[in-house]
Amino acid sequence: MIALIAVSATGLYAFKFDFTTVSDIVDNIKSNFGKLDSYQANFTIMSDKGGRTNQQTGTIKYKAHNKLCIEFSQPYGQKIVSNGKTMWIYIPSMNVVAEQDLNSESGIFTTGSRSGLNWLFSKYHYRFASKEQPETQDDGTKRYTLILKQKESRSGYRKMKLWVSERYFIVRAQGETSTGKKVDIKFSELKTNVSLPNGIFKFDVPSRARVIKNPMISEE
Repeated sequence: MIALIAVSATGLYAFKFDFTTVSDIVDNIKSNFGKLDSYQANFTIMSDKGGRTNQQTGTIKYKAHNKLCIEFSQPYGQKIVSNGKTMWIYIPSMNVVAEQDLNSESGIFTTGSRSGLNWLFSKYHYRFASKEQPETQDDGTKRYTLILKQKESRSGYRKMKLWVSERYFIVRAQGETSTGKKVDIKFSELKTNVSLPNGIFKFDVPSRARVIKNPMISEE
């Protein structure tokens, strides 16, 4: 009996248990993003609350050290810019600029960065959406799908679903707030390590715009 156990135990080393856990996916997302110098992509945001829907479209450009430029084609002219230290949110229809100071722990305000991803996954429990991973999508592509739920009840999305490419980029995200608002964000035409001039991450406040300083409170 002892000999049989010994032989069986030795035989285990002949096998390679090769499977991917949800923690592997999360680690790969953060590691992959941390290696990027820059990226750009198109996005579409669909939101729904109480049957009222709204669509936003535009482009997002990111450069290492939390430099961010989001330009909306719908609503036209709306813009979000960060130079890594300050973020400006320009809403031309209201002639308002929100000017927010940032730091390395600014949580959701740096979600487009590696520190933002660390914040996201630290505030949510996460698991695979199904047993079969990656899942085959309707268009034939394969995506890892993750379900995220808030560890503690707070503002923002109480639950989320992420679609992750086999290159470990988040290509789609759905979220639902405690007030019942649902948001679906899709990214397309993603390009990585592209040349982006630093000038696009500077924002000149329009002369007649009303500036609101630090209107948002970072969640620790």
